[in-house]
Amino acid sequence: MERIYLDHASLTPIDKRVLKEMRRYSSASFANPSSIYKEGVAAKKALEEGRKRVAVFLGAHADEVVFTSGGTEANGLALEGAVRAANREGIAKPHLIISTIEHSSIMERALMMEERGVCVTRLSVDATGLISLDELKKAMTPQTLMVSIMAVNNEIGSIQPIREIAKAVRHHRAHMAEGAAGTAGAGRRYPLFHTDAAQGALYGELDVERLGVDMLTLDGGKICGPRGIGALYLKRGTPIEPIAYGGGQERGLRSGTEDLSAIMGFAEALDIAQKGRDKEAARIQGLKREFQDRLLEIRPDIKVNAPNSSHILSVSIPGIDNEFFVLQLDARGIACSTKSSCLRDEDESYVLKAIGADSKASIRLSFGRTTKKGDIKKAILAISRILC
Repeated sequence: MERIYLDHASLTPIDKRVLKEMRRYSSASFANPSSIYKEGVAAKKALEEGRKRVAVFLGAHADEVVFTSGGTEANGLALEGAVRAANREGIAKPHLIISTIEHSSIMERALMMEERGVCVTRLSVDATGLISLDELKKAMTPQTLMVSIMAVNNEIGSIQPIREIAKAVRHHRAHMAEGAAGTAGAGRRYPLFHTDAAQGALYGELDVERLGVDMLTLDGGKICGPRGIGALYLKRGTPIEPIAYGGGQERGLRSGTEDLSAIMGFAEALDIAQKGRDKEAARIQGLKREFQDRLLEIRPDIKVNAPNSSHILSVSIPGIDNEFFVLQLDARGIACSTKSSCLRDEDESYVLKAIGADSKASIRLSFGRTTKKGDIKKAILAISRILC
């Protein structure tokens, strides 16, 4: 039985072109990029070429790209690194603003920092998973160090207005700078704005200048690239401290020998995504729309949890037990999920709870490069037989 994979938000299949690039560098540039002999110099040159390719995708400078082990580490470096830098400047109780539906790597990091004295504000979201810009503006104070709002939610697919959020943050920063004129301190450069864009890289433009962000997270496993590799865009001049120490790689911000093969595969995945983005985004939107329309024909009482979503379709189906429903689909050759794979073993999804959806009756289907029109028809037929 041919399997149908509808869980691309969890992990994307690695593109064959990416694997080819990884194999090329795993054999040809095997040396440590920090070494000064011929092979090491060649590896260093390749590493910096990969960094430039990632920077081009982001519309950034090469020295603004910090490689990490994935999105979770990049998020941790953004939050923890900024707080450590603030503490070094003498800011004892910095203020962090996030939303109630951030990725678990942000939510748990914020909770941990809160226990250490960081003040955390969690913005509520509406029924479609969007924050209120007015609520954000009211939440920012002279002590606000950072605002971190994800671009595309990994569970319901809601797309936040990142440019508008960045504009509000910049306005508050300018206001703080006016108040700090002629004095030393944080007023001139805070708040910072970070966005977790791991789910947004395949189907939306992520030009950092146009977005207006100070930091941005990418993850190779979400872009048909390698697992265990990611990046943090870090705008020049952004105050940050490392959270891991050792050999001083990545300009001292992320120690540890760089995985050149994974980095070059990551860069290749971004190149592929950029070249075919608009066409692929339109194709995925068409498939998702068709799936959604046909699903509602089966059961008009099915609720779409985030109508403004990208490649992710989260729906609540009244009367089902979602875990049993997913297992029934699995038995019919269809892979999807009930919630984010990054959540712990909680019975209820905090994201679905935040938007008022029925967590016990919701499933997540997410589409990607390997999804075909025939997959939609087969999946709808399977769901129809289960529900009818």
